[in-house]
Amino acid sequence: MPDSTGKSIKILSIDGGGIRGIISAVILRELLQRVGRPAHETFDLIAGTSTGGIIALALGTPANQGAPYSPAELLQLYFENGRTIFDKNLLTLLRQVIFPKYSPRGLEGVLARFFGTILFQRALTPLLISSYDLQAQIPYFFKSHRIHADKNFDWKVADIARATSAAPTYFPPLHLENASENLALVDGGVYVNNPAMAAYAEARALYPTATQFVVTAVGTGNRQDHILFQKAKSWGLICWATKIIPVFMDSVSEAVDYELGHLPGCTFFRLQPPDLGKASNQMDDVELENLNALQEVAEEYLALNPQLVSSAVNSLVGGRGGNMPGIGR
Repeated sequence: MPDSTGKSIKILSIDGGGIRGIISAVILRELLQRVGRPAHETFDLIAGTSTGGIIALALGTPANQGAPYSPAELLQLYFENGRTIFDKNLLTLLRQVIFPKYSPRGLEGVLARFFGTILFQRALTPLLISSYDLQAQIPYFFKSHRIHADKNFDWKVADIARATSAAPTYFPPLHLENASENLALVDGGVYVNNPAMAAYAEARALYPTATQFVVTAVGTGNRQDHILFQKAKSWGLICWATKIIPVFMDSVSEAVDYELGHLPGCTFFRLQPPDLGKASNQMDDVELENLNALQEVAEEYLALNPQLVSSAVNSLVGGRGGNMPGIGR
């Protein structure tokens, strides 16, 4: 059983949002720079969904030549590989009517270069990465801390990153199979785009003697999708098909923020720009102008909220509060 007496358990949760992960990377760069520790020495559990899952895996595994990636290196990943991942051409608009909008080749190539062949068992701190199994119709969480008890929970980190980011309509599902599981996985954002509550629940189970928890949830910017009654009142299946996913994701995320903000023994920090300003809310807008705008949105948010950022930093300076045996071996 992990030792978690006397100190608060620190949890990091990172939302989905495609290329808007730039915002998360900028916020985490500032946060960890001021804390003075890498993420795996700061947090007792790191959770992520979709682009947030990729960030969590990068921060929590030694995939960068034996070390984890830094938020600054993740920011570079988005700028250098966004067009490869979301590879648009003249047929993209026609393709998405019948097929996934993008071929997975670009995404898979980037993940293979970024993570190599490293296995999930090499995690430096407990990791919780969300996905959804279409075949069983249930949420599926990749949990690095379960591997020591059952090797069937071990997968290539690149495959986990691909599974958590297989956003329906954008990329096809990922098929994973081993001796005990046969999975058809899509983006965990279909049920937990903000995985903070799932992360809190997992940490409670992982550190059962802990009484104090600090949850830092980093978002990718609040979409400002205003659906007017006059438009929506006559929508049918076709019109709702392009709108319903953001509605589900945003509403579930906001409910999570409300719940965690009212839990006894839980200190909750939500770090997310309230709107995207001149940046696009689309998860696949990889024009350089938009990438720069996303970075500016995050930097402006940090500048406008010094007290909130300082409070979050102060809650983390002591580093991890628990000790999870076997992690990183």
